[in-house]
Amino acid sequence: MTISRGRINLRGIIREIAGMGQVQLQMQDSLEALIAGIEQSHHRFTREQLERIANILANTGEVPDRVRQCIYALQEDLIPHLMKEERILFPYIAALEKSNGTPPAACFGDVANPIGAMQIEHGDVKALLAEMRQAAANYQAAGGHLAELYDALKALEADLIEHIYKEDEVLFPRVLQASQRFAAG
Repeated sequence: MTISRGRINLRGIIREIAGMGQVQLQMQDSLEALIAGIEQSHHRFTREQLERIANILANTGEVPDRVRQCIYALQEDLIPHLMKEERILFPYIAALEKSNGTPPAACFGDVANPIGAMQIEHGDVKALLAEMRQAAANYQAAGGHLAELYDALKALEADLIEHIYKEDEVLFPRVLQASQRFAAG
């Protein structure tokens, strides 16, 4: 939020403006370029960060039980989610973009179906992130492995929020728009 306790957060405003510029640039990218950027940046970071978090978790016993449960739930949700996008949805979107008037064959019917499922999963991840942040006392730790873990969780959360935004607000609306053009003939 850019205004808190009656104060203007200039850094937040600058980040928001910079983010809007980035979204404008992404709106001009091909769908395939957007997907490549998401996979190379966000999907890769998510996997690496989850592995880092698992290693930290294995080396510290001081993690609150609810935080530990949230981490495990997040891992269980995210890995299959990324695989569904990379193996089913994203290849279809790339093929859709390259097709000449006829949508590619799909095992899921209309592309709105898997997009809707991904958006539901995104909502679940955001709820889990909020629950984890609360269980971790807003990621406040005195030091040691717990502080290292909380820093890793904060970084994962920030990246996931940006990742979800790019898919839900940039990629998916463009895909649905392209799909509707095909349906209209």
